[in-house]
Amino acid sequence: MKKIVSFATLMLLGLLCRAENWDDVKTSGQYYYGEGTAATREEADRLAWAEMLNSIVVHVSNDFQMLYDETNVNGKVDSKSKVMDCIKTYSQGTFTNVETMSRGEAPKITVLRYMRRSELEKIYAHRIEAAREWVRTADASLATGKVDMALQYYYWAYALVRSLQRPYEVKDAQGRALATELPLRVREILGKIEVKYDTQEDELVNLLFYYDGKPVSRLNYTYNDGQSECEGNQAMDGRGSLEMAPGYRDRKFYDVRIEYENKGVARGDAELQSVLNVVPLVVFPEATHKVLRDKDVQVASQAGKSGESTASCGIGSESGLAERKVAGQPSRDQAGQAEPREAASQVDAPLEPTVAQSPEQTDRYADAMKRIEEAFRTRSYNAVIDLFDIEGLSIFRQVTSYGTPHLVGEQHITFFKGAAGTVTARGLKLAFSFTSPKKATFTENLVFTFNEEGKICNVTFGLGRVAENDILCRNVDWGEEVKSQILEFMENYKTAYCLKRLDYIKEIFADDAVIIVGRVVRKAGSTTKIGEKEVTNYGRDIITRNRYTKSEYLKHLEKCFYHPRNKYINVKFAENDVQSLKSFQDNKVYGIQIKQLYNSATYGDVGYLFLMVDMTDPEKPQIKVRTWQPNETPMDQLYNSGDFYR
Repeated sequence: MKKIVSFATLMLLGLLCRAENWDDVKTSGQYYYGEGTAATREEADRLAWAEMLNSIVVHVSNDFQMLYDETNVNGKVDSKSKVMDCIKTYSQGTFTNVETMSRGEAPKITVLRYMRRSELEKIYAHRIEAAREWVRTADASLATGKVDMALQYYYWAYALVRSLQRPYEVKDAQGRALATELPLRVREILGKIEVKYDTQEDELVNLLFYYDGKPVSRLNYTYNDGQSECEGNQAMDGRGSLEMAPGYRDRKFYDVRIEYENKGVARGDAELQSVLNVVPLVVFPEATHKVLRDKDVQVASQAGKSGESTASCGIGSESGLAERKVAGQPSRDQAGQAEPREAASQVDAPLEPTVAQSPEQTDRYADAMKRIEEAFRTRSYNAVIDLFDIEGLSIFRQVTSYGTPHLVGEQHITFFKGAAGTVTARGLKLAFSFTSPKKATFTENLVFTFNEEGKICNVTFGLGRVAENDILCRNVDWGEEVKSQILEFMENYKTAYCLKRLDYIKEIFADDAVIIVGRVVRKAGSTTKIGEKEVTNYGRDIITRNRYTKSEYLKHLEKCFYHPRNKYINVKFAENDVQSLKSFQDNKVYGIQIKQLYNSATYGDVGYLFLMVDMTDPEKPQIKVRTWQPNETPMDQLYNSGDFYR
């Protein structure tokens, strides 16, 4: 019996050796391969890899369906170069089953790279599934009013489809070809977006952004400042701004383009970035807006005259426009009279507190906020230092140094009871503009916290009306104190990254925190404790390549924050889900799942954060678990509290 087994083993080894024989690889017709000869193994391998890619191109080029204009070289259509561009978007990491053989010694080393032809279909299948997953994400985003996310994922899916060998064969769940369906969806969304002129202060032009007649929660856009294109701008809660170049402030119209490719955000995904670099941008005319300058009608200043629309524990419901109008241009009735342009109050509608959330007296806080508003208008910040305590003044100075701040529109401030006897003033809208290393503008709603003595002890960037509404109004069984604590923690967390506050970040992370960033592989997790209960990762994939200790994570942040080219960081939360973890009996522990949009001068990405926060001591919240997963992670594979305790 042993002899039979040994003989069978030898036969199998012989077949395996034959399958990887140098000459058989080149003559069997079952492989894509390439040879490279050079003085070093690295250079020979590079040449072999390039030749293998070329062999793939030669084989598939006749069957590669192009969805965009091919390059014309010397009067001839060069389809091969386009196929090569698409093939190159598959990184070496994507070609997981590429084998290598080598022979010879320096200075003449030859390397053979080869891959079974059947593997190419598997690679295509992976990209097809990624495109379908992004379509599902876009559908869900649009259903919940996240227009920026819907545009981004529809377009990214379209770009992936266009890079495939047979794009028209990729269908959605209804059997429609994504190659024709996706551009229609993008154009439909863009066609419902309006951009209107609002007000102007020197070179800063304030705009209103609507989708289907309602203020957009968030939207990315570029504009021309009269001299160059300015990218990386974000509108929030229906408002955005332009900072015109000197001498171009009084143009008759302003050129604004709604962003849907979002190359900057894609920088965290090497494969997607390469696809966007290779597949030409599809220009949709609906994305371009010529916003007419209207000096005679100042919308924001009229908002408070006829009763502002507000929302009490809910976002105000505004009616849609009867028809799409030219942005910023008043329409005329049959008598030729100009109709008054829509009031900006629907954009500025603040979240109103309930009776339980309202402070008893607000006059002193309202007077303080009027002085703060005037300080931003005149940039006379020293005139209000008496309103702050020591810590609050330190943070206020950091906020006023965050780019160049400008007030945006008419201000509608509302007051809420905060945690531990504090009062928060919400709704002061500012645009923060940066000019180095490139122009960028971010719109933020500031939140000022007054302590029991009436001094401002904290200043943060708000989460936006939708996120505020989610926390303050959705969990009706939570006490108002708990809601305030969670909201203030989230705002402090966001602001700490924008203002590069390493001191605060160091305080809120537990010394034994589980901090995970990067790719997912199978590995047992480390542990931390909440009270007497152990918290660990079990039964799931965990990220190890970029798993940090607290000190390692802080060093990583310090390097990122203070890189010479990283002049700014801006963080937005697209959605959040907060759960109370009742398993920790005497501890107030919350699981917070967030979709985070990270933008900086040097890098941008979109991903999902999960935070497990112990708020037993509300004055000293502690992050016990912090994970980050890339945006393409399927929803059912996102980390949640169930992955970190038994």
